[in-house]
Amino acid sequence: MSGPVYFVSDLHVRHLSDARTAAVLRFLHARRGEAEALYLVGDVFDFWLGYGAAMFTAQFALLRALADLVDAGTRVVLFSGNHDPDPGPLPAQLGIEVHEGPLVTTIQGRTVRLEHGDTVDPRGWSRRAVCRLARHPWARAAARRVHPDLAWALSRGYAGGHSAQPSEYDQPLPAALIERYFPARVAEGVDVLVMGHYHRAVHHRAHHAGRDAAYFVLGDWVAQRTWLKADQGEFSLWRDRGSDRAPVRLPEGDFGPEAAP
Repeated sequence: MSGPVYFVSDLHVRHLSDARTAAVLRFLHARRGEAEALYLVGDVFDFWLGYGAAMFTAQFALLRALADLVDAGTRVVLFSGNHDPDPGPLPAQLGIEVHEGPLVTTIQGRTVRLEHGDTVDPRGWSRRAVCRLARHPWARAAARRVHPDLAWALSRGYAGGHSAQPSEYDQPLPAALIERYFPARVAEGVDVLVMGHYHRAVHHRAHHAGRDAAYFVLGDWVAQRTWLKADQGEFSLWRDRGSDRAPVRLPEGDFGPEAAP
């Protein structure tokens, strides 16, 4: 299949019946038969543990939609995030390609680096340490010893106490990412850097190491419903505005929850 490539992150799918899940599924169903590839750049699930012989029923509809895309010929690539650090065997069994760290690949003639971004978060060493610990094999093995029903109940209790949009999402992207991290990746040969995690839709362009390069942060589907699209070598950010309105292309800039439709 030859067609556009899509990138999304921070879907935080958690319930079968909420509006967020409905919007995500609508977006995925619209990509069937159209998308050459779909990159899910972390925090796809609001909570996920990769049990070997069990799954969370609340995530079934999303997994089925992704499997349908695979069956339709779309390459589906899933990255782990800080909410879903342990993909487990199920995604791969559905034909989904899984990455637990950064990926550098060629997309429509551009060298693209993709990563969730939690383990390089410059907003504090403790934040990075917790995210790295959650990905450690020992921590993951210990977590899977908890019964899935209990793990799900504990995760919902935690989410209930942290349901408000964190005020940090109202702040611009940390300057260190644009001023230091992005140029360092460009110096390594990257043309396009794509990240999730920060719940802001960001399109930043710069000239580094003698080359023009682009930096995208994918926003989220908690408040913004944004995605990145690569079509014939052009990368652009878009925002969903509901089933009855056409999506809108975002200009260059840094857009937080205040840009929600």
